[in-house]
Amino acid sequence: MTRQGQETRLRLIRAAVALYQSRGYHATGVSAILDHAGVPKGSMYHHFPGGKQALTIAAVDYLAEDMAARFARTADGGARACIQITRLFTDAAASLEAHDYAQGALLSLLAQEVEPGETALRSRIAQAYRDASRQLADNLAEGGADMPEELATTVLAALDGGVARARAQRSTVGLHSAGEVLARLAGE
Repeated sequence: MTRQGQETRLRLIRAAVALYQSRGYHATGVSAILDHAGVPKGSMYHHFPGGKQALTIAAVDYLAEDMAARFARTADGGARACIQITRLFTDAAASLEAHDYAQGALLSLLAQEVEPGETALRSRIAQAYRDASRQLADNLAEGGADMPEELATTVLAALDGGVARARAQRSTVGLHSAGEVLARLAGE
């Protein structure tokens, strides 16, 4: 793929992510994604012959890579588990505030909206959650956490719920509170 082709593909993915986060999966049509990305219609089907579902799978891959990088940053320098958790919740709160509460937890949003018949997309979302849980658990274990698998699952669930609540209330107070409680559970 040419450099221009890679850039066009990435613009489509980023446009889909931004629009899905702010509007939702079903409320976002292909034409809105094309307009947001600033690319012609042919680009969509050239890069994603499977249409919107294929683009959304690529968006989930993009998010999974972003989550992996975020987890790596929070564990940077061998940070203790409690510090990693605090960083995750603080980063999520800062992102919400920076985007004026318009961006949500996309994996969670997609998991709620994807139809049962969209098996490839549903499967990719489930795999992204498994991968995120495993990576976070590994990082938390290295940071000294007891029961890292259970803690990672709880942290991810609290982040998803905390982001949804913060968006609804336009406040990150609950998100910070959840992070503080989970950080204490991870140990000081």
